[in-house]
Amino acid sequence: MKKILIITLALIAFYNCSQMNDLHQQYLDEGEKIYPAKPDSLISFSGHNRLKLQWFIQSDLSIDKARIFWNDKADSLDIPITVTAGVRDTIGAVVENLPEGGYVFEVVNLDSYGNKSIPVMRSGKSLGEIYLSSLNNRQILSYKETSNNITFTMSSSDPADYIYSEFLYYDTNNVEREAKLDLDNLETIKIPLEDIDTSKNIQYRSVYQPFDNAIDLFFTEYAEFVIE
Repeated sequence: MKKILIITLALIAFYNCSQMNDLHQQYLDEGEKIYPAKPDSLISFSGHNRLKLQWFIQSDLSIDKARIFWNDKADSLDIPITVTAGVRDTIGAVVENLPEGGYVFEVVNLDSYGNKSIPVMRSGKSLGEIYLSSLNNRQILSYKETSNNITFTMSSSDPADYIYSEFLYYDTNNVEREAKLDLDNLETIKIPLEDIDTSKNIQYRSVYQPFDNAIDLFFTEYAEFVIE
């Protein structure tokens, strides 16, 4: 009876081992798999009909390029990479010609043999005409002329993504000049009277940055102001 029990347990163990081998055989048949280091800390930066991706590589010298997929892998972009030994390299890539909208990107690192890292995914947003159409040009409310300067007072700067306004005017030599609001004073701008020909109109526009890390600025159309 003891012999029968031992034989039965041996058969069960053999059957279980066979099942486990069958489960892993497809991977064993492929041989040892090498995975390059995956992209570390992948982030995205919005732009004007484009988007920038950035990640880190921690000294994996086997990596020679990265591949970026989007639109459910219908589109891709390869980025050559040179890794520096002992250095945490910063890798950046700009994906151009992206219609306005949200995207999901998948990034993998590859070695020279075509081995791929574990993929890393990140969402991002490209901005275009829809965003531009939502921007308002801050208005020049009034101006005051003194013996030295002409001071222009602007309307409210409520939008959080508003940065500053730019001004185009002509000096007394009929040369076009450019000025912008000081970031420390977004309410008024002073232009030396000797530098501006007040008989010619001023053009001005507002500048916006949709996110703190956006790679592009966005501009309204120029408006015209008449100095009477």
